[in-house]
Amino acid sequence: MFSPCNRYILIQKYKIEEPLDTLIALPEGVFKAESEYQKVKVLATAPDVRPPINVGKDIVVLSHMVEEVEFDDQTVYLVLENHVVGVVKE
Repeated sequence: MFSPCNRYILIQKYKIEEPLDTLIALPEGVFKAESEYQKVKVLATAPDVRPPINVGKDIVVLSHMVEEVEFDDQTVYLVLENHVVGVVKE
């Protein structure tokens, strides 16, 4: 298990449904680019994350600040606490 430190939050990205292949050819740039924000699930937090963010919560982060880290045939996604925009309330 990977354990984040130094104000990092270990996250799980939600799968984004890919558009189905169509027989209609459209020029590039027709579809909207990736959103500036992304909803993710918190898997673990570093002990020094403030304010404390609970594991299992959904949070909204700046999508371009999500870091992909690969090691030992694993890929984990991390974001620094100051790139969290908010916590999703149910």
